[in-house]
Amino acid sequence: MAIRQSGIMGCEIVPVSANRDDRGCLFEIYRQSWPGLFPAVQWNACASGAGAVRGAHAHVDYEEFYTLPKGRVVLGLADIRRHSPTYRQSVQFAWADSDAIAVIIPRGVAHIVLFEEDSVLAFGLSDYWKPEYDVVGCQWDAPELGFTWPQRPVRRSQRDIQSGSFGAMVELFDRLSLKWNAKTAAPALT
Repeated sequence: MAIRQSGIMGCEIVPVSANRDDRGCLFEIYRQSWPGLFPAVQWNACASGAGAVRGAHAHVDYEEFYTLPKGRVVLGLADIRRHSPTYRQSVQFAWADSDAIAVIIPRGVAHIVLFEEDSVLAFGLSDYWKPEYDVVGCQWDAPELGFTWPQRPVRRSQRDIQSGSFGAMVELFDRLSLKWNAKTAAPALT
């Protein structure tokens, strides 16, 4: 993988360590000393089979730190923060565990993960997950996102199947961001 910068404000590509030998790999998921310091309060692991799609999702209440200890995915990132200098810019790239990177995804960056093979995605959250804010998303193949996806069957959750349009996602993100920012007085790009 050649990508070392995403081109989207706040989406950092962080080099990580993978210690491989003939038995497998000890994959360092996170070190506080790595570039792009990330204050995680919750860690999750997501095991998905080939052909699974997760997203498009955007968060108003936390950033994420994605690592890929096992597998191969295609990651799409699209900035929906209206006042960001990279608003409406997107980047899509193939990512394998052998690339030895992590990706920081800020609030307001829509993200989609297409699992190309059975994979494990581990991710840290900068704040605790709250169901009332985990509602921002749109169809994974919305043209406004700017991605090109392979033409083959995929598996998606009911939530993702029922997601609305790109425009509705941006409006909901704006509305919930105002509510979240008023509640927490935390600065965020919207």
